[in-house]
Amino acid sequence: MTDERTSPPALLRRLPLDRLYPAGYRAAHGEEITAVFADALQHTDARTALREWAALAAHAVRLRTRLSSRDPAGRILAGAAPFLLAGGAALSVVHLLTGALLPGPGANWAVGAAQTAPWVLALLCATLRRWAVARTLVLVALATRAGVAVAALFHPATAFTQYSELLGLWVVMGVLVLIAPPDAVDLSRRGRSWAIGSAVAIALPMSGLTVLWLGTWPEDYPDLVFPPLQQALLDLSTAWPALVMSLAYLVRLGRPDTDPLQAGGIALAVLPWTLMIAPPLYRSTPSNAPDLLRNAGVVLAFLATATAIGILRRNSRRTRPAEPDGLRTSDPTA
Repeated sequence: MTDERTSPPALLRRLPLDRLYPAGYRAAHGEEITAVFADALQHTDARTALREWAALAAHAVRLRTRLSSRDPAGRILAGAAPFLLAGGAALSVVHLLTGALLPGPGANWAVGAAQTAPWVLALLCATLRRWAVARTLVLVALATRAGVAVAALFHPATAFTQYSELLGLWVVMGVLVLIAPPDAVDLSRRGRSWAIGSAVAIALPMSGLTVLWLGTWPEDYPDLVFPPLQQALLDLSTAWPALVMSLAYLVRLGRPDTDPLQAGGIALAVLPWTLMIAPPLYRSTPSNAPDLLRNAGVVLAFLATATAIGILRRNSRRTRPAEPDGLRTSDPTA
């Protein structure tokens, strides 16, 4: 028989939850928080009790760090989150496709799929308005990638080393998705359509370039020489995700009815792509400082151009005079 004093709900009730909140918020709502939490824990199981405590604790941390949906930083992160998820899912599709079509050990394919497949599943969950499940899958993907990176450190001679590629890009995108306030993420039909559309626009062209490596082996990739046109396409594909996101940012920023901070979140979703590296396969080429600097310059140029055009469009639409009523309706007696 479980002791009531040592049951999970009872132990969670003893934790100083209200202390996690900022002093001002705690003074105004401390008693309400305690009462709501105590009511939520009545006649509940351990799993539900832990979930309730974690949700309130996360809310308290967001308020303390000024990352809630009421704060500018939180609104920017909420605007970025669907596009970060879309970009991660699109790149995952590229990696999954290359792992399936191109030769390589079966264990390598399994390792790559374990790190990338959760991103695709997370985007699918987001389209079903299951944002909590989507965030959990992103956390699983990051944890798996971190484990592989640690394994590569202790076993540098193994094939795990090739799966530490783009580690900075994956970590930045994943962390930003996880800390975004979930109550401000746009999961409307239009918001979900933008996320899916961005993912498809990134994944299809980049996946199509996979055919260039058909019939080759991984050890041959560094010595491959492509015709100038194909090589130009490969070089441009490095910045392709940033271009797609920048166009989405331009369109959203140019609408007067769009929250500028939410639109600015899409610009934030563009920035991690400065860490993108060149082909082949977006994983076999080690990070190179000149390449990263060149890619960062291209990405920032996209953002600067999109910002300038978007602001001009926004201001012109806002200041455009309305048509006089006499011009919009015709006089039946005229």
